[in-house]
Amino acid sequence: MLRIIAMHELTDRDKSILNAIIREYVETGEPVGSRIISRKYLYTLSPATIRNVMADLEEMGLLYQPHVSAGRIPTPEGFRCYLNGIMEVRSLPRVEKTMITRQITRGSGDIRDTLRRASVVLSQISQNASIIILPRIDTFFFKRVDFVRLDENRIMVILVSRAGMVYNHIVQGEDITQHKLDRYANYLNEAYKDLTIHEMRDSLMREMSSEKASFDTLVGQALDLGITALKAVEETQDIVIQGKETVFNKPDLADLDRLRDIVNAFEDKGRIVRILNRVLEVPGVSVLLGEEMEHIGMDNFSMVASGYSRRNIPVGSLGVIGPMRMDYSRVIPLVGYMARILSELLEDM
Repeated sequence: MLRIIAMHELTDRDKSILNAIIREYVETGEPVGSRIISRKYLYTLSPATIRNVMADLEEMGLLYQPHVSAGRIPTPEGFRCYLNGIMEVRSLPRVEKTMITRQITRGSGDIRDTLRRASVVLSQISQNASIIILPRIDTFFFKRVDFVRLDENRIMVILVSRAGMVYNHIVQGEDITQHKLDRYANYLNEAYKDLTIHEMRDSLMREMSSEKASFDTLVGQALDLGITALKAVEETQDIVIQGKETVFNKPDLADLDRLRDIVNAFEDKGRIVRILNRVLEVPGVSVLLGEEMEHIGMDNFSMVASGYSRRNIPVGSLGVIGPMRMDYSRVIPLVGYMARILSELLEDM
């Protein structure tokens, strides 16, 4: 667990020097010495004064010295302290806002395609890996469903939302002819149009227990297949990852063992989904540092993440993953802006 230093434990001079060290380390990735801080950031302070403060910050666990003759590097606790009360968040440049808007609004209108483009531009601007969890389909309006017979015991379900999201899933079942499957789909498409998929599921459950389902074989079988199909697709949660190569090429990963750990972490999509789902419970942008990411092999990395919503209901999340020395003052407003734009886009879908 990270030890959180209360801001009142730091003097203004402590904060200024920690801020300068982190800014320099983010820029260079090298241990930071007192002379560069005095010459580049705090020229009114002598290197000797800065060294004394750096020693105090090291004793507090906010810095560490990799070698006796080297400068200092911020610890995760140092970064957390910086994030909690020292960092000044910059405004997102207009050119980047325009880039995001153009990518989001162009294309076919298929929400999946839109979110993939959003993930690409998020990675390009941040120069790190980006991750977007696609919205759960049960929050969208139902458009149509089709059933396709694959063989004697497998049926492909194709569920389409009004927002253009398409979910394919194969369900196991009895042998049903394609003619009957078409009749089931036609019944469901006519009976449940203009409902959200969540409302459709609830209505299917009620209808299944009604007398109509008991006496009408077609209705009963259509409802049964519809419930099976919805249960299958609602358990699906898709994830889009872009820019992994950008992270793999970072100088922070010159060590092959660390590179192998990061590759394995990106492959463990289920765990990444669980981590990102945690941010849905917290308003605004969250930053997870190292061990706060469930020990998935990214102890020297961090994630800047936010949920996005539809009609004020959280439906998905997005994030940027990179080395812990990422430029948070730039990435935090980027993630926040992307979440807001996606929420606005989904508002009427």
